[in-house]
Amino acid sequence: MNVSPFRIFSIKLAIFSIVLAYLAVDLFLLHGPVWRTLHPETSDRSSTSENAQPPLARVYGEDISSSQFARFSAEQNWLRNRTETTRGQRAAMLMDMVRGAILRLRARYNDKNLPDFSRPARDEVTRLASRAKSDREFDIWLASQGYTREMFTKKLEATMKMRAQLERAVAPFCVVRDEDVAEHYERIRESMRIPEHRSVKHIFLAIHGKDPQAVRQQAGNVLRQLHNGADFATLALRYSEDDNSSQRGGDLGTIFNDEHFVLPELPLFGKSSVAPNVPTLAQSRWGWHILLAGELQSARIPSLDECKESVRSAIRSAQYELSVRSWFDEAIHEAFNKKRLDIHVD
Repeated sequence: MNVSPFRIFSIKLAIFSIVLAYLAVDLFLLHGPVWRTLHPETSDRSSTSENAQPPLARVYGEDISSSQFARFSAEQNWLRNRTETTRGQRAAMLMDMVRGAILRLRARYNDKNLPDFSRPARDEVTRLASRAKSDREFDIWLASQGYTREMFTKKLEATMKMRAQLERAVAPFCVVRDEDVAEHYERIRESMRIPEHRSVKHIFLAIHGKDPQAVRQQAGNVLRQLHNGADFATLALRYSEDDNSSQRGGDLGTIFNDEHFVLPELPLFGKSSVAPNVPTLAQSRWGWHILLAGELQSARIPSLDECKESVRSAIRSAQYELSVRSWFDEAIHEAFNKKRLDIHVD
């Protein structure tokens, strides 16, 4: 039977298309035999002691091993000052690792569409290394964490790409219009009320364990020096026993007339409040204070123009958090539906 050259070409083209389709599915979706051949370090899991136990989770063919989870769990417990974890906490940490794996895979497969972070990663490593006494000390610290400098740089670069992938994915859902800002401002404006306040400096002389009269005389002496033109910051550094503020020239910052005002007996507010910009002697339960207070600022609600950007930032942060949560929920749901996610919790 004679077969035309065109028919032969068509058959070859069909076979070639089937092979290409199989390779695409094997390499990018199923991580099948061809993918495992090209990635022996991930496919030959039985050859290492770390993966001798069944994985706790498998995300698109990549395993989360018991030892990986143990390291992650130890790190999280240390950050949260925990010594023991409940089953629910272990499950939550495993899901955090699953989310991280999904994000890492998405960033990897979108690598060419993401910015090149190799230079920023190198710059960040250089910045971190500058904190150490020497490059050798920094490299020793990296080695104690299981990294070479090159490995650590690659890890930072991957982290930056993952962050960029996530931010790009949720960006369309984090747009805050001026109308949104104005509407939210009206809802929260009362809660934004700024209490009565003023800036305050002091020179503090404690009476605990001392002769109260002698302390009072010393305070009067310091006050006289101020009235004679001495510099407040210089005297605060010399005499004040408030170590925190004395290094700043006695500056306590802005004091608000609210429940957080720790020394209400000081005459900073009310009808008997000290005059602004005049050094004044006052007594508290702890000792004597030479106060230098600024002008009294009345309580008020900031205008929309004053707080527009802070309100916008708060809305965007809330939108970002919700969008990220939704993005991960959809990604996990998709992986489950494709049967590319298996999770096992002890």
